[in-house]
Amino acid sequence: MINLIVAIARNNVIGKGNELPWHYKEDMEYFRRTTLNKTVIMGEATFQSILGYIGKPLPNRTSVIATLSGYQYPGVETTDDIISYLKNFPKDQDIFIIGGKVIYDITLDIADRLYITHIDKDYDGDVYFSEIDYSKYNLVQEQVRGELRFCVYERRAT
Repeated sequence: MINLIVAIARNNVIGKGNELPWHYKEDMEYFRRTTLNKTVIMGEATFQSILGYIGKPLPNRTSVIATLSGYQYPGVETTDDIISYLKNFPKDQDIFIIGGKVIYDITLDIADRLYITHIDKDYDGDVYFSEIDYSKYNLVQEQVRGELRFCVYERRAT
């Protein structure tokens, strides 16, 4: 199943300077727990940001980098066609799209499930998530913790 996971501020901000403009321990734990032992696919800039933050690819996950530059990293798979990669990914396995913005924009229309942390606060940023047509999705799970709302949406059958 193709999953997309993202945290979005009330004003649709998702990033600032190739970093998250916030730090919520609960959201980081949610991301870790949700993607653990799964395949994660991301753009090159997101991968570089993770390397800068923790010094290695995300542990206990299979990382895939979507890149057109030919970038390589030891032990990490790459693709120059993210849509084909996702469509050919085994349907009985979960893959998580983890950013950045261009990757989200390319894949939003084919994601089966959205894991969205809605942050009930505006943040200063330079990267915004595109508008989501929530009428295409059913809200199947919701947990509220303070100003964070952890939601899972499944695409409606067409």
